[in-house]
Amino acid sequence: MSKTRFTNTERLGVNKVESIFLKDFGWIPRTIFQSDVGIDMTVEVAENGKPIGQYLAIQIKTGESYFQEDKLGDIIYRGSLDHLDYWLNHSLPVIIILHNPKTDLTIWQEIKNDKITKTAKGWKVEIPKNKTLDKNHKIKLLNTNKLPLYLQRFQKIAADRYLIKFINDDGLLILEIDEWINKTSGKAEFRIIKSIDSEDILISKTGYFHFNNSTSLQILFPWAEFEVDEKYYEQQEEEEFIENYGIWDSEDRCYVETYEDFHEKRKDYPKIRPLEGGSGEIHFYRLFFNLNSLGKSFLEMDNFMNFGTQLKLFNK
Repeated sequence: MSKTRFTNTERLGVNKVESIFLKDFGWIPRTIFQSDVGIDMTVEVAENGKPIGQYLAIQIKTGESYFQEDKLGDIIYRGSLDHLDYWLNHSLPVIIILHNPKTDLTIWQEIKNDKITKTAKGWKVEIPKNKTLDKNHKIKLLNTNKLPLYLQRFQKIAADRYLIKFINDDGLLILEIDEWINKTSGKAEFRIIKSIDSEDILISKTGYFHFNNSTSLQILFPWAEFEVDEKYYEQQEEEEFIENYGIWDSEDRCYVETYEDFHEKRKDYPKIRPLEGGSGEIHFYRLFFNLNSLGKSFLEMDNFMNFGTQLKLFNK
């Protein structure tokens, strides 16, 4: 079973923020379930339902306790130094979002040096109560990322640094996709999974629209190339093959042979292909990540110049 790191209270805030970005903004949130970097989700900006390659990193705090320190209309959030340096040097703009499940108030602030005040025990940031997460502040959120779009695409690669390094260190990373094939919107769900000691651990999950197989994969993961999980595919495809080409023995109630040779037929299958599921309503993919030349070049460049930090400097 996949592990997650959100409590029931935190899940309320995550669900609320996901809903606002999806329904009110039309943007694409990707929830991060397993991470040691203090980021709960990334959000990709979309225009008319199509992603444009601009991203934000989101940290969500949920509960009435976060709203107790109210100073002249500003909520004071206090944090430890554990993640602050990481947030300040993150390749993406980091947005902290507070959600009060009792009042349904959801407010935000960008984590940057001119907003932060160091304290004896850590740091604090003031978040105006009228700085709500809604369409009225959409432009302000967009303006937190000042880089031109061509550099913002490099930001996304830098934000995926821990995934790229995990693969480079011989870690097994899996992408599962459910594609609703009868939806004109190209609706799909993506799940990124780490396999550690044969245990699948869910890292992130996101909804996606306008899915177009290899084209969408290149946009979402420009640093990767993919191959199907051959062992899993072979088992599923053989069962489907027998149903389509098998000779049924009604007396023994089983397939006794097939008209075609499965392994010969399988040689003609495309490299990246779906499996059918959901009574023909869903195409399912289970793919292994591999680094392409861009991913390998990024690692070399990042080791040399800390690429993510350099991008952050451009954004100031």
